[in-house]
Amino acid sequence: MESKALFNKYDKVQHLKTERTDWTIRVRAQAVWKGINRMTQEFRGLNVIFIDDSNSRIHAFLSAKICDLFPKPPKEGGIYSLSNFHVRVYSDDEKNRAVRFAKHIYFANHTQLTLEEDNITNIAPYAFDLYELNDVKKFVSDSRFLIDVVGIIEDCNMNCVRSREDESKMHIKFRITDGRSAVNVTFFNTLAEDLEKELKNRKEEPVTIIIACAKVNEHEGALCLNNYPATRFYLNTEHYSVKIMKERLLDPTFRIKEKVAEEGNAPPIFSVADIKKLPKEYADSKVRCQITVKKVEQKTNWYDYVCTSCEEEVDIVEGRYKCLKCVRNIPYPDKRFRLATICNDTTGILAIVFPNDEIQRILGKNAFDVADEVGDDMTFPLVLKSFEKREFLVTLKIGEINLNKSSNIYTAIELNDPVESLGNHSPKKVEPTQVKDKSLTMPPTAKSSNKVRTRDKNQTVPYEMEDNVPISKYKVVKIEKEFLQYGFGVPGYDSQT
Repeated sequence: MESKALFNKYDKVQHLKTERTDWTIRVRAQAVWKGINRMTQEFRGLNVIFIDDSNSRIHAFLSAKICDLFPKPPKEGGIYSLSNFHVRVYSDDEKNRAVRFAKHIYFANHTQLTLEEDNITNIAPYAFDLYELNDVKKFVSDSRFLIDVVGIIEDCNMNCVRSREDESKMHIKFRITDGRSAVNVTFFNTLAEDLEKELKNRKEEPVTIIIACAKVNEHEGALCLNNYPATRFYLNTEHYSVKIMKERLLDPTFRIKEKVAEEGNAPPIFSVADIKKLPKEYADSKVRCQITVKKVEQKTNWYDYVCTSCEEEVDIVEGRYKCLKCVRNIPYPDKRFRLATICNDTTGILAIVFPNDEIQRILGKNAFDVADEVGDDMTFPLVLKSFEKREFLVTLKIGEINLNKSSNIYTAIELNDPVESLGNHSPKKVEPTQVKDKSLTMPPTAKSSNKVRTRDKNQTVPYEMEDNVPISKYKVVKIEKEFLQYGFGVPGYDSQT
């Protein structure tokens, strides 16, 4: 009974609401970092990622104005009892959030923070919201969140590169893989130095790294993960994802499957008529088709509500949004584009659903931005109507339901401009050089003739020969080589000579 009363004493992070402040939670401080104003370098306060015994995470903020009220602020790894605090909802314009949970905690003057000596409720040392490396690209255009990833460091023999102008500034570059994809990583300054030290003291090979709260950027056209004040790394730590990575490494097929950008390895291009007749071997494969958007459907929803963790579409259960995959309520789900279109080429018509990422890239806006401009969810945005009559080279993901005719609606994963995708910018094919022999035209003379006359071989040909006249050299008739390709002349030949 005492154990049950102890557990009932604390509230769950997932159950926190904004209507009251008399909450009490028992949590571990997984990460603690200072908030600094980049412009003024002013200290704004302390940021904390708390996790409870259900592995639920929440971000908390202790303002610099009341830091003096907490002489012993939270430290990483410590377990605390936290009571009497404010719960607030993130605004839509807040970026680089360390946790995808829609609410966060604000310390108040009356907040009580007590360090716990024992881990009675068995809170894990850390919790992550891990993503596959091939999903990293999605976060380039979505700057709201930082990302957690796991991978194996390909080459651990690396050192920090220090700036010539300022030795306190440094960086370290490396690359991680999960066997299916790979991504570049660059750590700067203190985190770079910490990683260099830990790698030199490593005792186990290979090294599996979990990077928590990484910032996704794009450098020279390539994806790259960088550190943020909230970023932490963990080498060969005790976590289920590390065990999975080690098991995957034992698989002989473990390798990095690089995406080849050559046209020869790109998905094949089919007509609409051919796509409708694809055999079963094309299940889960990609094909391309050049189409024109004939119509944008306005009778269907132009957006979906999706889970903030797994990005699966949520359902409304008893008046609340619920993710059936995560088995939890989603109080403030994300909004994603879902544009139903009717497209055609010269061979037929195809129903295609355009994806969120590509629509967002083309418009330069997300679904929340468009919804704010419209102001009414019942009104169809005119900006989405602009897709009509446009041509695209669309990449489709062929599902089994398309092949067995259960569904005639196809899902697009990429939208490219047909001119850029189909245009051939390669040099023209070089034809072999053709050479013709052509005798030079000699200047006319009075006695010269091109007419062939028959001669009697037995007939004596009369001639006169002057005395003391030296015999001149034989004249060699030059042969002019005429190049037919591109009008180029013969190297070394001067037409004026």
